[in-house]
Amino acid sequence: MSFKMNGLDELAKELKQISKNAQALAGTHEYSFDEIFPNKFMLENTNFSTIEEFLLSSPEKISSNEELEKADETILDTFVSEQTKFSTWEEMLSTATESLIFDKLGF
Repeated sequence: MSFKMNGLDELAKELKQISKNAQALAGTHEYSFDEIFPNKFMLENTNFSTIEEFLLSSPEKISSNEELEKADETILDTFVSEQTKFSTWEEMLSTATESLIFDKLGF
């Protein structure tokens, strides 16, 4: 006596794909701000449609990675808390990065 369970077959297939995607994420990767903060993320979580618009509108007028690294974190955190759903830049960056990883894994 045997029977086929399509649900488990589909689950196994999806888990295999997630495993494959996870292997592709192993190691060190560099992602652009556009990849980390896609327009969809910005529209859903901020008062801006792009990360570039957000950074240029900040009190620091950030237009490069170097300027972001030199930016006053307190000023940036205040801007983030006023213009987004997040309290700090670190929280916004962490949430966006987590979202990117979930997307890359296939969730």
